[in-house]
Amino acid sequence: MATTTFILSGSNVGDREKNLARALELMEAIDGLEITAVSGLYVSDAQEMVGENPSFLNQAIMADYLYRPQELLDALEAIERKLGRTDKGLKKPRTVDLDILLFGDQEINTDRLIIPHPKMLKRAFAMVPLLQIEPELIHPVKNKRVAEFLKESERKKVVLFKDHVARAV
Repeated sequence: MATTTFILSGSNVGDREKNLARALELMEAIDGLEITAVSGLYVSDAQEMVGENPSFLNQAIMADYLYRPQELLDALEAIERKLGRTDKGLKKPRTVDLDILLFGDQEINTDRLIIPHPKMLKRAFAMVPLLQIEPELIHPVKNKRVAEFLKESERKKVVLFKDHVARAV
C-alpha cells in the first residue's frame, strides 16, 4: 500500500527553474513513486547559509510511494548527485536540494533521516508551497494544521515566481 509523502525541492545555483524541472522529471522515474500534485515555484532569500547566497526557488511535491522512506531518501540523494550536488549538509549553494518533509503519519529519527522534517514548521519557504497543494494538511506530530504555524510576516517573504499547480486525476 502506498504512503502519501511530501517532498520539498529547492535550487539556488545555475538555471534554478531548469534544475527543479529536471529534478521533477527524475523523480517521476523513481520506482514506486507516483506524483499526485506539484506546487508552483516560489522564490525566497537563502536562509541558514554562510555568506551572501543567491535566492532559492522552491517547489512542493505530493506523491504516493510504495516502499520505505529510507529507499526514497536514497533515490532523492541519487538525483541530487546526478544534478551536481556534492555538498550534502554543508549549507552551501546547491543546484538541487530534495527534502522529505512528511511520510504519511510516520515519525522517523535516524542519523540520515528525520521525519517529519525537523525545521519544516519554521520555514515559510517550505510551508507556503506545501499549503498551496494541501491547504488543510495536518502535521502528524503536532496534530494541528500546518497553516497554523505560518506567520503572515514570514509568508510575505516567500513570493510566487511561477504558478502551475498540477494534480493527478
